[in-house]
Amino acid sequence: MIRFPLPTLAACVAGFVLAGHVPAAGAQSAPADYPSRPVRIIAPYAPGGTVDSLARAMGAALSSMLDKTFFVENRPGAGGNVGLSALAKAAPDGYTLGLGAANMLATNRALYKSLPFDTIKDFTPVGFIGKVPYVLVVHPSVPARTLPELIAELKAHPDKYSFGSSGQGNTAHIFGELFKVRTGTKMVHVPYKSSGESLQDLLTGRIQLQFFTPVDLLPHIRSGALRPIAIASSRRLPSLPDVPTLGELNISGFETPTWFGLIAPAGTPPAIVDYLHAQIERAKANPEVAQRLERAGVESENLSPEQFAAFIRQEVSHWAKVVKESGTAIE
Repeated sequence: MIRFPLPTLAACVAGFVLAGHVPAAGAQSAPADYPSRPVRIIAPYAPGGTVDSLARAMGAALSSMLDKTFFVENRPGAGGNVGLSALAKAAPDGYTLGLGAANMLATNRALYKSLPFDTIKDFTPVGFIGKVPYVLVVHPSVPARTLPELIAELKAHPDKYSFGSSGQGNTAHIFGELFKVRTGTKMVHVPYKSSGESLQDLLTGRIQLQFFTPVDLLPHIRSGALRPIAIASSRRLPSLPDVPTLGELNISGFETPTWFGLIAPAGTPPAIVDYLHAQIERAKANPEVAQRLERAGVESENLSPEQFAAFIRQEVSHWAKVVKESGTAIE
């Protein structure tokens, strides 16, 4: 078991900056005059959450590696749709990028009757960062230490407990609704503007449950402020080896993690896309960075921009089925 405190997501991925000191041999040459001015990275969620932290870490990494300015602009709203809409309308010149995630690029297609953009046609995938499983956690005020005890408590007190998410249609919201369907329980959903805001209320007990990425939770789990119940993944986490998966407890359908990646407007020059992709992969290849990501529960994978695009198409199909089964609806 790892016995030292693990860093937050921002600190973990900020280790990308270290890769700026790795030998440049084999690194792809920059396109002529790119970047010659600051590059904007749109974070489609409010400050303080996973998307914001990851966007800032990526910006810091690229700024350090390329000795240029990459800055974050938060454009929250409508489950990420406001930010992605702005990205889709931006000039495809490599000076506006975005931090995309599973809910924005996959689940929203199934949740919203219409979107101001086309997930497949309006974006160019640049660099896949990694997959992150969810952990079902409860506030200590909940009298349950195991999944069977939690299910029994929820059934005994329908709608007494609330679960949070970083917004309507977020993956955590969908998993919460799916959990209700699979266990025959009733809870009240409370949406927030970011995972940072929902975490604050979870820590104070204003809400009692939530599916969270482990990097947001580990310090609070270790301090006893939150209690882990199960992992929404196909395997246990190295950082939480004693916490079983939902599958082990005979609750299926939670094997698909959320994921994150850097995207650009459709039509962005292939030379710029390939260059940025190469820098991201060069950073991820740094042994210390890879170790930090693994400890944080991030499963990194090297996908080319074309493979990332194919992955998104597969995820759109997959999450459409999950959304339908969960009965999740946008209010």
